[in-house]
Amino acid sequence: MKAIVKRDIWKKLMFFAAALLLMLIPVSEISAQAVQDPVERDWMTNDEFLQKLDEIEKASSGRVKVDVAGHSSQGTEIMSARVGTGDQVLLINGSIHGNEKSGGEAIVEILDYLGTSDSSFAQSVRDNVTIVTIPRFNVDGLEFPQRQNVFPWDEVVTAYPQLAGAAPAWYYNERNRGFDINRDFHADLNYQVVPEDLPGTTLDFGFFITKESQLLRDLYVDLQKEFGKVEAFVDLHHMGTPKLNKTGEDVTIAIDFPPLGPEDSTKYDAWPLLDQEKSKRYALAAALGVKEFSDIEEPGVSQYVHFQERDYPGQARSAFALNGSATVLFEMPGQQPQVGYDQKLVNRVENGLWGIISHMADGSIDDLNGDDFLTKIPRYWTDNITDMRDVLERFAKEGQFKNNGLARSLANHLKSLEVYEKQENSKKMVKHLEGFKVALDKQREKGQIEQEAYNRLNSDANTLLERWKKK
Repeated sequence: MKAIVKRDIWKKLMFFAAALLLMLIPVSEISAQAVQDPVERDWMTNDEFLQKLDEIEKASSGRVKVDVAGHSSQGTEIMSARVGTGDQVLLINGSIHGNEKSGGEAIVEILDYLGTSDSSFAQSVRDNVTIVTIPRFNVDGLEFPQRQNVFPWDEVVTAYPQLAGAAPAWYYNERNRGFDINRDFHADLNYQVVPEDLPGTTLDFGFFITKESQLLRDLYVDLQKEFGKVEAFVDLHHMGTPKLNKTGEDVTIAIDFPPLGPEDSTKYDAWPLLDQEKSKRYALAAALGVKEFSDIEEPGVSQYVHFQERDYPGQARSAFALNGSATVLFEMPGQQPQVGYDQKLVNRVENGLWGIISHMADGSIDDLNGDDFLTKIPRYWTDNITDMRDVLERFAKEGQFKNNGLARSLANHLKSLEVYEKQENSKKMVKHLEGFKVALDKQREKGQIEQEAYNRLNSDANTLLERWKKK
């Protein structure tokens, strides 16, 4: 389904009318330059965001409802918006990190469309799905911008006197005087912080210290009570710009299911509602949406890094997944202020969300095969020998080895390692990975391999060595 289904015909007519008027204006040097260099757009300020939400609500004839969801740790209003009357509820969160802004812009565009369009597609979505959003979550961090919120530890102790003398939570940043809110969640939605649990680690739940995490938890609980369950939760983020293993294409959007590994762990046995297969189906729907709703080719859609051992229970998406929701992460390239406004980037977020929304609306979400997310959506990171082989083959095609014989020699190492990996023979995996590293070092010493190829393959070998030494 193409992007045209979600854009009003009126907007297209206005565009063509504007283009026609430009053609009729006498072309001077100034007007010609204006046509060539359109006015640059920037990310919305909070005032612009609030004004836009107000305009959408007024234009929606009651379809979109905007409310103050709560307040930040500094007392700033955090807004929520809701559209649709369906039995399935989709909760979407943007800018939990204050230097990641595309999510809020995409959410606003979706609200605008669903609030004003009379198309059959929009009506179907409104009838079958209830969408609840917090477009700009970390409102204080967005003003800097910085990853953390603003909640100095002395204010924490004032709010929680029982924490006097306790070590700050591990995800508190002293320099920025705030918390990485996306580590402040607990699967026990009734949890209250106690000093004995601090400072914690990346492998532990968070503590619901911040007003922001408490707000999102309370909204989640309210929706549980209203709908019986929160069908799905989507968290919108930014990252760097890696390259796909096979093609070397820049990753333009990466998508993930909850990082609660390893899969054979008994760590989450007390949380029987966790359904990773369900989350994979929703992640696949997002990846398909980026491609199907786009007017351009999208070769940079990728899985987000998800090592077998990757375990972050303190993230919002992890805590909500353990409570039975399908949860999905979007990661867009580039963070603010380094990266300016990019409409193509915003479109990818929007299209990925439409992928989830449309599959929920027509009931096809359960017909998807979650395994297709793992096998058909490419990677930019290495989790097994096959990934290493893909990277090596790409480097060989790019000419990062002095001759093909050297690349074939390393490929033979990997071929043997694939056999031992399938056999789960940890002793031989360690031995041959170490041999692979020795071969890499020899090629580097002789100047027969480019530094980029050496660095990546050596890092991948170290990653897998660390895993297999533990088995």
